[in-house]
Amino acid sequence: MNLLNKNLSLKADLMVTLINGVIVIGGVFVLNGLIARIHGLDILGEFLLIKRTLSAGVGILLVGMNISLPNYLSRNFEKSYGDNVFLLFFIITIPMTILLIAGILWFDIKGFYSNHFWLYVLFSIGISTQFITYALYRGYMNMVGANVFQLLGTAIIPIVVFTSVATINDGLFWIGSSVTIIMVIAFLFRNNGIHIAAITFFHQSKKLIIYGIERIPSFVAQFILLAGVPILLAQKVNFESVAYFNSSLSLVRLSLIIVNPIGMVLLPRISNIIASGRKSDVLKHLEIFFNTGIVISVIGTTYCYINAPLILKIWLGEFSDSGVSILRLTILSLPFYTFSGLTRSPIDAISERGYNSLIYGLAAVSMILLIILGNNYGVELLITALYSFLFSHILAGLLSAYYIQKLFKHWFFGFKLFRDIILSILIMIVTSQIISMFNIALLSQFFISSTLFLLIAVMIFKYTKTGWVAEIKSKLYAK
Repeated sequence: MNLLNKNLSLKADLMVTLINGVIVIGGVFVLNGLIARIHGLDILGEFLLIKRTLSAGVGILLVGMNISLPNYLSRNFEKSYGDNVFLLFFIITIPMTILLIAGILWFDIKGFYSNHFWLYVLFSIGISTQFITYALYRGYMNMVGANVFQLLGTAIIPIVVFTSVATINDGLFWIGSSVTIIMVIAFLFRNNGIHIAAITFFHQSKKLIIYGIERIPSFVAQFILLAGVPILLAQKVNFESVAYFNSSLSLVRLSLIIVNPIGMVLLPRISNIIASGRKSDVLKHLEIFFNTGIVISVIGTTYCYINAPLILKIWLGEFSDSGVSILRLTILSLPFYTFSGLTRSPIDAISERGYNSLIYGLAAVSMILLIILGNNYGVELLITALYSFLFSHILAGLLSAYYIQKLFKHWFFGFKLFRDIILSILIMIVTSQIISMFNIALLSQFFISSTLFLLIAVMIFKYTKTGWVAEIKSKLYAK
């Protein structure tokens, strides 16, 4: 059990979180495919609507404590922050969860049913306990423990549950109850219990709440950005479209493989470095991470766009022209979603002002305005929703680029980055076009092109001696 509480080097933390991210995303893919094949696309759409809606609202329910806890805890590892958060969870998060579910049911959102009120409350509490437990381990820089419990709550428990239950309601109950119990035990284990005497409402609790409240607009905006389109499609189109969109959004959230290792590991470390007055020490690291994230996300976007029909067929067991269009439009947001995610933790670390609230707030407003305009001009709702989703994330990415450079007073992008982006796109398009000229099955083309892309990437990584790729290699191979 000591491994869960162990502090590792930056390199080891990044590798652990990267590997866990790959496993978690793989688990989510298995879960979605499992539900689609066993229960059908409509049930998958309903489950993903519930999960996406409640997950998107978790930052609001926790009043930003999932951000403020690791930020303050990492500065001096003062255990009483965990005690304060545990109490605040009971007096703020649980009542707000009940109010949120009541509000969803009051608005009569399709996919949520009043006779399952407490089921949704339990499932939502399970998600919140997972986030706050992750935040505690992250604050102590125990990334092994943080990633183990993230893997349990996000992938392992849901997969085990949905292989054993007959209905979505049974799935929600067992996931919610299992995750809640395990995460509460994990929290108490790392925090060495709860010491009531250490709770200070007018000092630490106040700091946590103020820091979090300043970021509430950001969480509200992200709720709109992530849950707005699925909710809208469920009301006006059908659950099949919701399933395709949320599955496509899962591909966009592949960027979490990059964002989580960097963002989750770096926030406490950047806070610690900045607190000691060494801001310049982080600039080169951030530049390398931003370049890596952008190039990899562009490669991922191009790959998914080219292979959209086969990805849906292999993953969900079926696809339609509408599903392919949904995937292709949604995946174009991946580079911007990735970059705004990468910049979020550094922005939070360097400034206690809610710049992320402004970034995501403006993006959410743009989404709402585009949907209203599309509706007024009679544009098909599905098209309006998808383009508003894409534009809002492009805006979030551009605003993030502006503020990260303003706050750090450093230019993070250069000509070589744009050169590498263009070359990556051209190599993938040309390779795919050449392979498509041969008279072989589409599935064979898919596997051949995927293998070639992987080999090209390995060769570039192995033989590149300069630039950001060489910098990444030096960090990975450093003792």
